[in-house]
Amino acid sequence: MSDWVPLDEKELLQEDDETKAYHSNTSPQEQTAQGPASGFGDPDTNAESDAAGPRGSFGSGLRREITRDMIIRALEKQGNRRRPGAGVDDPYAEDRFLAAQSHLHLNGRGITRIANLRPLATLEVLYLYDNQISIIENVSHLRRLTHLYLANNSIREISGLSGLSNLQKLYMEHNCLQLVSGLEACPSLEELHVSSQRLPTGTPLQFDSVTVAALAPSLRVLTAAHCSITSASLSQLAGLTRLRRLDLSHNVIDTFEPIDIVIQPCAVLSSFDLRENPVCKLPKYRDTVILMNDNVTTLDDEAIPSQHREFLLRLHIRRMKAQLAAELKEDSAAGAGQPSQSHGDVYAHGPPQIPVAASGPSRLPPRTGGFHPAAGGGGTGGSGRASLSRNASSGNGPMGLSSGGGQAE
Repeated sequence: MSDWVPLDEKELLQEDDETKAYHSNTSPQEQTAQGPASGFGDPDTNAESDAAGPRGSFGSGLRREITRDMIIRALEKQGNRRRPGAGVDDPYAEDRFLAAQSHLHLNGRGITRIANLRPLATLEVLYLYDNQISIIENVSHLRRLTHLYLANNSIREISGLSGLSNLQKLYMEHNCLQLVSGLEACPSLEELHVSSQRLPTGTPLQFDSVTVAALAPSLRVLTAAHCSITSASLSQLAGLTRLRRLDLSHNVIDTFEPIDIVIQPCAVLSSFDLRENPVCKLPKYRDTVILMNDNVTTLDDEAIPSQHREFLLRLHIRRMKAQLAAELKEDSAAGAGQPSQSHGDVYAHGPPQIPVAASGPSRLPPRTGGFHPAAGGGGTGGSGRASLSRNASSGNGPMGLSSGGGQAE
């Protein structure tokens, strides 16, 4: 028969005090995951299972700040070696472990505040999507950061990125932005993703002119779908001439003019998406947009055949030449010394001549794409094409395109 030893009441009280002290020093997320009497199990697993529920399931007003322990457990779960013990022999082993990390996954943990990332001096990729963050803060010291994932949070403005000179990709989809700004100190930014902002009804996403000018040399990809962008707000993107991919699908753009202003100067634009905009319902929508930029190879996720582009270019040049010839004939009939009223003093020194090369800014792109004079350009060459206005119409739809297909000659 084993001896029964009575429990010491003082020891029980001391243990209870230690438990209370432990929970008072633990973050709210860790308390939720571990429970009041749990010293075992995987707290990260419990936290992630809670995070998979509806947004706000963590409880209103509950503050969940990134903690050092949360970071280390996340790193361990990513497959990194377990954290070293910070013993007497090497009290800085844990700091060196954190300073050597390049990727950190903290997505889907109900985080409301970014904090305690200073030890991660070499961090390059930070995943913070699917949280409840409302302010971008405490990341400016991450000088090596190249990728920042903040999609599906509650962020209302882009701020706190002043020190991220190496940032290349920023993901801000599904937030509450009304104005894209605050990126002037990110000269290396190549991709900006701001689709599906939660905006008030009838409020379009706006783009700050200073930010657009700062991003013009570096930005290659811009996705801004589902943002209620109008024809007026679209013109704010003029100047992003280095874009390679532009996604403006599912907005409320309804005219061609701002589209031409934005994409015509883009010398390397290859993919352009305007699906589900009112402008897509206008006559000859696709042909009109194709003529705006010779480099676009994919429009609305559909490839543009080179033969079709060449046909449109030849047809457009023929119609513009015919229109110019008709105007010259009308002026000649009015008399060399009596210029027609429609032209005023432009022809005061004699009848106009068909221009050989454009002497001023032209609305036609200087690039000819797949077009060659030998392919049926009527001997005008590239300079002749540059001198013809694409906005003139002969009455058969936008830009004077006929409704029939086939060959131009």
